[in-house]
Amino acid sequence: MVEYYIPTWDEIEEDVFQIAEKIANEKFVPDVIIAILTGGVIPAKLFSDIFGIKTLRYIEIKFYRGVNKTDAKPVVKAVYVNDVENKKILIVDDVADSGETLEAVTNVIAMFNPSLIRTATIYVKPWSRKYPDYYSKIIDKWIIFPWDKWDVVRENKDAPVKNKERFLELHNSIKK
Repeated sequence: MVEYYIPTWDEIEEDVFQIAEKIANEKFVPDVIIAILTGGVIPAKLFSDIFGIKTLRYIEIKFYRGVNKTDAKPVVKAVYVNDVENKKILIVDDVADSGETLEAVTNVIAMFNPSLIRTATIYVKPWSRKYPDYYSKIIDKWIIFPWDKWDVVRENKDAPVKNKERFLELHNSIKK
């Protein structure tokens, strides 16, 4: 049986503030924030607002096929990155589970010759082989983020989330 951790929007915002404070305390101000699609988009936007950084870029990489199911390795699907040479980069995702996605994205971005790369995720799994430079908490459960909960529900109808019945009814009526 899968155990879940379901942070609220308020908890996520507080965790992002904690991470931003760590980044600020180190006097690291990135020139560019690169969000890992899709989980890193919302945290990256929050960081960009906090730091006043308007330059957001994206990299799409797929590793998970569902709850606790991964492919053999992360696969880069698209790179929406330009003008990062000699810039300080902050790569952002929502969670570092195995660490392989962070490692793969860091390697791809390094090919663009930035001056410095740092990484941030809201949470880290204790078994991750690569920890980000910045994170808020270590969580050993499957995390259901507000922006990903419907993906989890589609696969696992027993996931303990609000509005599940309403989502499933609407989703199933549209699929027909």
